[in-house]
Amino acid sequence: MLWLLVAGTLVAAMDAPVPGDLTAALAREASGDSAGALEGVQAVIRVWPAEALPRVEAARLLLKLGGNLDEAEADLDVAAAVAPENPRVHYLRGLLWEERGQPLKAARAYEVALYYRGSYEDARFRLAGLWASLGDWLKAELHYRLLSRQHPEWIQVRLQLVRVLEEQGRVGDAEKELLQLKSEQPTNALVLRRLAEFYERTGRPRLAAKLRASLEPPAPPKKMRPLRPSRR
Repeated sequence: MLWLLVAGTLVAAMDAPVPGDLTAALAREASGDSAGALEGVQAVIRVWPAEALPRVEAARLLLKLGGNLDEAEADLDVAAAVAPENPRVHYLRGLLWEERGQPLKAARAYEVALYYRGSYEDARFRLAGLWASLGDWLKAELHYRLLSRQHPEWIQVRLQLVRVLEEQGRVGDAEKELLQLKSEQPTNALVLRRLAEFYERTGRPRLAAKLRASLEPPAPPKKMRPLRPSRR
């Protein structure tokens, strides 16, 4: 009986996933071999088909490489059954639905990801962009505003916030955001250019021209011709 207990222990140990196997597979991605990383992860799945993490990584790599979407969905289905509260599963579902041209389903998936992890910035950024693309400016504003508060250094996010405010007809709020950006980034060419464009759209060409002039490089100093030697 003792040998049966030992054998059972060994089999259980062999069935347990070894994190090093997955780490080694993903190390190939870090070295630039994403296709090789996918092969390695799929090899891990063949040994432990019911584990969530290898399925998540396989789906991510398939999406990254433009692989088979049905295969990625099958991996995510298994991962969701094992770990339904994993926000990465829902984030990747969002990417999958975007690839399939289903923005509303993608938005719902990102919302679930944020439900399980409110700090999931990648999900929030993509969700904001989707709501903007669908013309739901209030929802887009909500997410861009949260991101801009968490990361005021993300200039593109704050400029997107300005855009959605303008789309709502809230010109004063949009200008306030732009002027705040300008006060924080007084030499940022992108910010100055967007403010100039805003002034042009709102019928203030002189202010726009002044800003555009500040973006022009200073004229090089004129070279003085050498004086001829005096004949005296």
